[in-house]
Amino acid sequence: MFKKKFLPALVTGFSLAVISIIPLLQIGTCCLFAPIAGIVAITLFHMQIKNLAEFQLKRSDGISIGIMVGIIAGFFESIFQSLLIFVSKTNPVNDAIIFIQQNFNNLPIPDILNEISKEIDEKRFSLLLSLSIFFNASIIYSIFASIGGVIGVSGIKRKNQII
Repeated sequence: MFKKKFLPALVTGFSLAVISIIPLLQIGTCCLFAPIAGIVAITLFHMQIKNLAEFQLKRSDGISIGIMVGIIAGFFESIFQSLLIFVSKTNPVNDAIIFIQQNFNNLPIPDILNEISKEIDEKRFSLLLSLSIFFNASIIYSIFASIGGVIGVSGIKRKNQII
């Protein structure tokens, strides 16, 4: 059953990660596109499984597929963001530090941000930044994609009851 859940999660998780690095679209990634990814993933899963005799779609399927979508999207987003930083030669951490200093005069800058900024300037890569992107995106996308998965399960069940 895991194999049947993995492919829809992989397709939608990868798509969510691609959308998350597009500048204007990334605004709605967590609250709009992640639930849509969960709905699409559970729909794809249902299309694969619906002809099996003993299959019954459950909310737990929506939650588990949503979590898989979130982890896969977080993984690919961290890779894409790291590649973007490497190729574009920009330092988003340095930009964030400048923004904090300009808008919040009394707020001290944590030393870890300065270290990450230095590491990006020197190596064009920061493992800590990549890991933080992965964990942050995985948690947020898993929550919202699971909500979308549960909504998708409810919609599929409602549609099958009407027919």
